[in-house]
Amino acid sequence: MKTTTLIAAFVVLFVSATIALASGDRPSQTASKLGVRNGVIYACVETNGSSATLGDLKLSNCHKGFRRIAWNIRGPRGLRGVSSAGKQGPAGPAGPTGAQGTQGPAGPAGAAGAQGPKGDKGAQGPSIGTFGPVALTGEDHGCVTDDPGNPNSPWANTTENRSFVVTPAQDGSGYFVTRYDLNGAFTAIVDSQHPGCNDDASFSKATKGTWNGVWTQKVSGKFDYNPDATINSSSATWDAFIAHVFGANGESPTVTFVSYEFDYYDSCGDHWRDAQYDPNDSSNESGTIGNC
Repeated sequence: MKTTTLIAAFVVLFVSATIALASGDRPSQTASKLGVRNGVIYACVETNGSSATLGDLKLSNCHKGFRRIAWNIRGPRGLRGVSSAGKQGPAGPAGPTGAQGTQGPAGPAGAAGAQGPKGDKGAQGPSIGTFGPVALTGEDHGCVTDDPGNPNSPWANTTENRSFVVTPAQDGSGYFVTRYDLNGAFTAIVDSQHPGCNDDASFSKATKGTWNGVWTQKVSGKFDYNPDATINSSSATWDAFIAHVFGANGESPTVTFVSYEFDYYDSCGDHWRDAQYDPNDSSNESGTIGNC
């Protein structure tokens, strides 16, 4: 009886579902015994009685005032729920660095770039017949008159860049050689005489200034000109240059003076020119360099 009461209480909770099943897809009520068979519950529900017992279920005999009913223990399959993605979880820790992959194939060659701008013009190279320049240091000799025993004593220490340029004579008689002394600088020797021929005063200070010079001579006679020769400081004097470039095999060329001009300047505006423009003329010297 206790078992019957518990089952009846359970059934009361699903009366509405049971009634719906009885009116729809419910098992046949022709079974002769009440109880549970093959997943179906067979029972009686009180439909006519006191209000206290109305709706009670019985799993034993159905009496007058009860109605036989039945329902499945397992209800019909419900509708499939709506699926949706869950909330984004937190990011996991970074994994270890993978192994170095193999080098991929070379990519295709890129398109040719646009032509660049034209470069600056380069400096002119040495022409045939040019030797040097050679950087030199030395002494300069002026028109000294106060030392009869040494009329060519130096008046200044000098530096310059020296080159020689050789050009053929138009009549085929030889070559003209012009010596260029460029970018020169001088420092006067204290107590030496001023360089001008008409200036017998002496330097009381080491006057500084600039100078340049051009000196041309002609080479003729027996010579063997070598335009591939190179010079250095030891072959940059007149005698050494002629022997090195025109007499390397023992020849003895004839050297004839043509002309020269040397100009000296200091910051005080002094200008001394030591020059001779014709072998048959006297010196064309003028001016002087003084204390500055």
